[in-house]
Amino acid sequence: MRNSSRYLGLELAGAKNQKTALAVLEYYPTEQKVFLLDIYDRIAMEERESSDEALIALIEEFKPGDGPEAGRQVSKIGVNVPLVLPPCAACIRKACPMPAKCSVPAVRWMRGVTKKAARRPSTKKTVREFTPYTQRPIELHMRYEVMPGLPLSHRFEIDEALGGNRAPLTARMNFLLRHLAGGSGWIDAGDLERAGVIEIWPKLSVALLGIELGIPKRAISQYRHLEQGGHSREEILEALVEKHGLFVYDRDLRKLSQSLACFDAFICAYTALLADIGKCVKSPAGFPVKSGWINFPAKSSGARG
Repeated sequence: MRNSSRYLGLELAGAKNQKTALAVLEYYPTEQKVFLLDIYDRIAMEERESSDEALIALIEEFKPGDGPEAGRQVSKIGVNVPLVLPPCAACIRKACPMPAKCSVPAVRWMRGVTKKAARRPSTKKTVREFTPYTQRPIELHMRYEVMPGLPLSHRFEIDEALGGNRAPLTARMNFLLRHLAGGSGWIDAGDLERAGVIEIWPKLSVALLGIELGIPKRAISQYRHLEQGGHSREEILEALVEKHGLFVYDRDLRKLSQSLACFDAFICAYTALLADIGKCVKSPAGFPVKSGWINFPAKSSGARG
């Protein structure tokens, strides 16, 4: 059997709809080839199991066992939702001094980076009051350090971990992680590391891969659109096939092009692969990594070369 590694990408949606998708990639480092093994969509409640049970069972199929898949352990799982709660949400201190005086490392870092951004001409107009009960340090890092470096056409609004759009998904993911990572109570960075689960922002990965692959700005800005998105997603996939050694069956190529959820699941899996082979950006010195980190492609990324 040729040496290979397996990666999963999870595009998590609400438990009561059918938009959750899971992508499975196989990477052969010697040949520098990436194969999309399968893409599962519409993962939802079945007659005898809940949507959470169905999703956990599907992921468990790819873990080591006694069957034909034994030995093909999943190296990493890339997920599109927050894996760690904001510092105040997980705080167990009896007394709260308020964010302006808090000594918790993550909150202290947030306070410092906000002050720094307020003094910087390029970011001072975008500075907002930070709220460590809905935000994490990584969201501030993205807002003030990463987004300004992207072309205007590639930037996007950042959702907070416990903001209106993400809070239910963050809660669902924390519940799922108790089963996937074997933790108890609130999941911490140690649980995530042991389980090989990492957080991905598909929109950011697509933006950076688009720059590296020379994909037209139009395709990047429209890949999530209802009408033009299918063609743009196909354009991105074709570039990955040509330049990054990706192999996708025609039927799966159509599926990824037609379904944004499936496409984002694939991007999560592919970014997890890049993270595993050292082609994602590392956290800067002093960043409180235990508060959560987003894995995103570095310059000159790609599974080939």
